[in-house]
Amino acid sequence: MNISRVSIMTFNMCKTEGFPINWPQRRLPIIECMTAFTPDILCIQELHPLLHDALVEALPKHIFVQDDFEGWQQEGNIYWNSDMFNMLDYGIVDIGIMEPLRRLFWVRLAIKLSSNETKEQSQLNTKEILVTTAHYTWEGHEEERKTDINLRKQQTRRTVAALEDLTAKINNPQLAVLFMGDLNENYHPRRILREAGYVDCFAELRLPTPITHPQRPAEPKEDIQVGTTLDWIMQNKYARPILANALLNIFTTGGYSVSDHCPVMCIYEIGAGPYISNAKQDFCGKNLIKWN
Repeated sequence: MNISRVSIMTFNMCKTEGFPINWPQRRLPIIECMTAFTPDILCIQELHPLLHDALVEALPKHIFVQDDFEGWQQEGNIYWNSDMFNMLDYGIVDIGIMEPLRRLFWVRLAIKLSSNETKEQSQLNTKEILVTTAHYTWEGHEEERKTDINLRKQQTRRTVAALEDLTAKINNPQLAVLFMGDLNENYHPRRILREAGYVDCFAELRLPTPITHPQRPAEPKEDIQVGTTLDWIMQNKYARPILANALLNIFTTGGYSVSDHCPVMCIYEIGAGPYISNAKQDFCGKNLIKWN
């Protein structure tokens, strides 16, 4: 069986009041980061045309969704290496995120024919990836303060419903599904998604969960926040993670951080068929690993 390895990155690029922070000083660090790591698939949150231009400069082989919906230019987009993938379809789903241009953004990609694979073999073993990303509502949002309702729990349940609907329509029993983004929380979204069959890459690899926000030094309003994990990559049983990390304080020209969030990156094997989850800790306080 032909197995493909695919590198994935999720990245909240950070803007305040609609404009990238620390601009233009962050432009070169972002280009250096993308050039160094060159993810095969890149999911962006808090996009801006200036940030997009930097990504295009750094990733000249990557293409992205071009659509009239303004959210694709001003909030989220998905970039992929055109040498590796063909786009089959794309779209958005309204999952009730309070910020007006935020949606569940998705792209369905087919991995291109490899050099040692015949066309007939490729047709029999078409490897597809459904790539999805979202930026959930911040826990300090006015609506949440007013109602005391956890908006991210609602948004996660709608995400699960959207993924179920999309996978049913695609009707590929070997479909690899990835969901990632800034979920603005480290418990309930991960719990709900795991109950639906999506495990975060760090738990699957039994790695300590890294802090992804804030990447310091940050703006004062971010620097006073407690360090936590807001940025996640999760997968179903047809995408097997083999290596994952958060890119904390990478060295860049001028010393500027690429964002107040750490990009999160994972390498996956696609095409090996379903795997049995290696995660050993549940979300009810039961640890199945015996510590000495």
